[in-house]
Amino acid sequence: MAAMTRRKAEPRHLPLALAFLALVAQAQEGGGSGGAIQPRIGVSLSATDNLRLNDKEKDAALIATVSPGISVVRNTGTLRGSVDYSLSGITYLKTSYGSRVQNALTANGQAELIPRTLSVDVHANIGQQNASAFGLQSTPTQDSSLANSNQHETGTLAVSPLLHGQFGGLASFDLRGDFAMTQVRDSAVGDSHSAGGSLHVAQLNAGVLGWYLQLGTQQYRPKTGVSNRNSTATAGLNYRPNPDWVASVNAGKERNDYEGGSSHDGFTGGVTAEWTPTPRTRISGNWQSHSYGNSHGLNFEHRMRNSVWRFSDNRNVTLGNTGSIGGVRTNYDLFFLLFASTEPDPVKRDALVRAALASIGLSPDAPANLGFLSTGPSRLRSQMLSFMVEGVRSNVTASISRFVTTRLGSNLNQGDLANSALIEQRSYSLSGSYQLTPVSGLSLTALRQETSGDSSSQRTKLTSFLANWNNRLGSRISMQLGARHSRFEGVTPYTENSVYANLTQQF
Repeated sequence: MAAMTRRKAEPRHLPLALAFLALVAQAQEGGGSGGAIQPRIGVSLSATDNLRLNDKEKDAALIATVSPGISVVRNTGTLRGSVDYSLSGITYLKTSYGSRVQNALTANGQAELIPRTLSVDVHANIGQQNASAFGLQSTPTQDSSLANSNQHETGTLAVSPLLHGQFGGLASFDLRGDFAMTQVRDSAVGDSHSAGGSLHVAQLNAGVLGWYLQLGTQQYRPKTGVSNRNSTATAGLNYRPNPDWVASVNAGKERNDYEGGSSHDGFTGGVTAEWTPTPRTRISGNWQSHSYGNSHGLNFEHRMRNSVWRFSDNRNVTLGNTGSIGGVRTNYDLFFLLFASTEPDPVKRDALVRAALASIGLSPDAPANLGFLSTGPSRLRSQMLSFMVEGVRSNVTASISRFVTTRLGSNLNQGDLANSALIEQRSYSLSGSYQLTPVSGLSLTALRQETSGDSSSQRTKLTSFLANWNNRLGSRISMQLGARHSRFEGVTPYTENSVYANLTQQF
């Protein structure tokens, strides 16, 4: 067995995580019913028969993980938001594979610096991201410690200040800045910075009809590769015949260099509409014309007595890494949307989502959407259908997603899109849980991920099955026992089986 070099932890994401913890913890000072701080520590031990995910070099191993973490939520006051951060130290036994450290962060916050005038929105995420859609794939469970060389720790930070005001009594304006950065451990592909802003001016006290003006610009700068810029200027009309309906039309000009070479000017125009027939149903859609290809969006959500149904179909341009369109990046994001109608309070919903994910053995920080590291502009068509059905003691959750990524221009992309003009990814998941007693339950989960590219050699398929038993040993301590079977078909096929035990103590 060849010895492996000890992987060196790169803590450049850690200052970002600690900064967010300090920000929201400061918001929590003063107490009140609007927030909660929940420190925790998790300990897990797992045994796998294929640590390196390679049937030709099977390496059975024991994996010990210690994960201190903290969750902070506040929904009132000057600073509002939520932060969940954990730092996992992973040690490998019965193998030569070196120890390593993983960061996991989900943070969303808003600071209202001047009431109703100046605010700042901040979003951050640290998690695991596949470098290649055609490379080695592994199951997105709580055990993300397998030796998958195709996964990289990826951190994103987005800051958006907003200035709101009025021009006399005629119009209101929103001046917004948009700044973002992405860092990828052990990879230059995917690292990027972007900066831009927008100005939205709208008629005050508009009746059935109202006008608006929109200006915007955004520049994307990857660490390696070609920068891109897009600028738009549009004017539009809003039509609201009643509180349930709103529609809008717009037209204008835009300039971009998405297809390479010098910037191109072109016409842009489109329509949007939203219908909310009942408090439990919402339908929205949009269509926009662009010189580089039209974009669209269709979203449907309906809540019944014991179920929630969601469908979305979107096509848009994405710059850099794929897999995060529509705001759904992780399992946590997906379940947070599914539980929105069930529990509107964000503090209670956060706890509900994390408990549901823990019961079925899925990591909150694992990617819910298939994606890969990339540089340059591409068109992303994303379709997703998900539902959740709740019974007295049972729960069923399912999702189906399809992502088609096509590159724009030529010689602008790095990563998979440099070698394949089109990449299609499909994902299927089905989870069922049953409450045995008030403090214990069982769950079964089936997952399938498929990827295809231009050539027949660019094909992968991952099938996984998970079984979990969870039990609360007290009001603040819980345990989980589980087993997993995974089968991968691709460049390096493998089968992997594991059993694991997790213990989590909250304080």
